[in-house]
Amino acid sequence: MENSTSKKTDKPLFIKVYNFFSGYLLAIILLSFLLLLTYFGTMAQVEMGLYEASEKYFESLFLVQKIGPVPIILPGVYLVSALLFLNLFLGGLVRAKKNWRRPGMVVAHFGILYILFAGFVAFHYTREGNMVLYEGDRSDEIYNLTDWSIEISKYNDEGEAIITYVVGPDQLNGLWKKGIKRTYYNSEIPFDIRVSGYARNIANGKGQLMGLLKSTAAKEKGIRVVEGYGIFPVKTNKSMEFNLPAAYFDVLGKDNTKISEGLIIGSGPFAPKPFTVEVNDSTWSIDLTREKFALPFGIELTKFQKEDHPGTARAREYSSDVIKIENGQSAGERLISMNQPMRDQGYTLYQASWGPEGAKPGDPLYTSLAVSYNPADQWPKYGTYVISIGMTIHFVQRLIAYLRRSARSRKKNKIEDKGIGKNNKDSIKELYEKN
Repeated sequence: MENSTSKKTDKPLFIKVYNFFSGYLLAIILLSFLLLLTYFGTMAQVEMGLYEASEKYFESLFLVQKIGPVPIILPGVYLVSALLFLNLFLGGLVRAKKNWRRPGMVVAHFGILYILFAGFVAFHYTREGNMVLYEGDRSDEIYNLTDWSIEISKYNDEGEAIITYVVGPDQLNGLWKKGIKRTYYNSEIPFDIRVSGYARNIANGKGQLMGLLKSTAAKEKGIRVVEGYGIFPVKTNKSMEFNLPAAYFDVLGKDNTKISEGLIIGSGPFAPKPFTVEVNDSTWSIDLTREKFALPFGIELTKFQKEDHPGTARAREYSSDVIKIENGQSAGERLISMNQPMRDQGYTLYQASWGPEGAKPGDPLYTSLAVSYNPADQWPKYGTYVISIGMTIHFVQRLIAYLRRSARSRKKNKIEDKGIGKNNKDSIKELYEKN
């Protein structure tokens, strides 16, 4: 009898799995992990810097965290957030009882799911970079401050780049590991490029190229020498935008014969022309540059204004007067200041900084605009509104229910009090008659 009863009460495996993923226990576990990972990630920024700490703790599926001498494998915030989304969807929307008495909680759960989904969209589709302009300059490109790419360009007889091929950050990922070489092919390019010795940073915090060694010093360390220099990686800066990468490259013919070799160092928007090579009577350039993105419109800086604190060289306020360019024509003037960004076609342009540092009075200054494209930029705000509406509905319903119960309770007590008073009068009258 016991066996037959246990068989009847046993739930199928998929029901148990469903109950676990939609239950409170998983929610508590995930929220605890979020609290723990947020603490570890925040503390790690002191040693690792913001970029690497975010990459390790907030953008990964799994990570290894040392607690004392013991390494422990933990889920990353990305994985925890995905599981939390699943848990809230199954438990808060699918499994939860849905009726007119509890619409507020369903709406609030939907708002939380909306915010988590906004985070997913922002993580995968956000583009961020900077645009640096002197007065009179015009550009429709932004530079990523932390990710680098290799650009291979073909030039015409006038020295103008007519086509550019890009080896993106994803293709360069992991190339900095010791001994790694990688060859890049493209059928439109008459040669291949083999990249090796990639160093994520060769500069110290003061901008000195400590990782660029002269021939003698490089040979003493057993480092390859190209063009009289060798590359030696130094510790990356906590602020990844200050890192300066470098790498060796070999230009190979389609038959794998070496045509040329060179050394490329990360360049910025004002860097000189990159390394060039002649192949099949055509001029090509190879450059290690910050990743670029094209904007759907251009920006021209007409005037940069900077106001210093009295008696100091510290800027109190600075702003940029710009013209939006569309199809080569002016599309209106805009002001971008520290507290007034420019928003257009999903892009937001902020007044980030200025330069060059140490400029003297009268020296030309440039403006640095931080540019962000985030299709989910306003979604968290909308999600907060949805949560607020849901919680308001829930609490109003609870308040009305409480007031109704209170009214019924007072009415019941009043009736009982009347009954007790009548009984007391009848008892006193009966006692008087007996006497």
